[in-house]
Amino acid sequence: MTREPPSSTDALKADIQSATIWIIALSISLMVLGILAILMPRIASALFTAAIGWIALGGGLIQLIQAWQAKVVWGLWLSFGAGIFYTIAGLYLLLNPLKAAAILALVFGLLLIVEGIFTITMAFVYRVGGRMSWFVAINGIITLILGILAINRWPINARWLIGLYLGISLLLSGASLLGSALAARQDAA
Repeated sequence: MTREPPSSTDALKADIQSATIWIIALSISLMVLGILAILMPRIASALFTAAIGWIALGGGLIQLIQAWQAKVVWGLWLSFGAGIFYTIAGLYLLLNPLKAAAILALVFGLLLIVEGIFTITMAFVYRVGGRMSWFVAINGIITLILGILAINRWPINARWLIGLYLGISLLLSGASLLGSALAARQDAA
C-alpha cells in the first residue's frame, strides 16, 4: 500500500496552523503587557518615556561614533548633526521625565489617531482578519477615540495617560490579533 503525497492545500493548512501558533502566543503576550500597563499606568508611562530616552541617547551616540569613524564620507556633518540631535533629545527625555511625558503624550495621541484611521481602513478596505474584520474595525475605532481623548486632555493627565492608553491599545491589538489568528486556524481546519 503506497502513501499519496500530501496535497498543496494540506501543506498550506499545515503552514497556517504552524504560523498561527506563534501569532496566538504573541497576541496573548500583547494582552498581558496591556493589562499590566492598565493596572500600573504611571509606571508604564515612566518606563515608556525612559525607554524612548535611552533609545534616542544610544542611537545618537552610535551615530556620533559612526560619523567620527567615517570622516571622509560625504555628508559627515549631516550624520554628526543628527547624532548630536538624538543625543540631546535622549538626554532631555531622561533628565526631564515630566516634561518629556507631556510631549510624548501629545505625540502618542497623534499616533493613536493615525493608527486608528489605518486600522479602520484595513478592516473595511482590505478585510484584515477575514470574518473577524469587524473586531479589527472596533479596535481601530477605540484607538481613534483614545487618540482624540489624549489630545483633548493634554497635558493635564500626561503622567498616567501614556501608560493607560498604551495598555488599552496593546490589549485591544492583542485581542484583535488573537481573534484573527483563531479565525485563520478555524478556516484552515
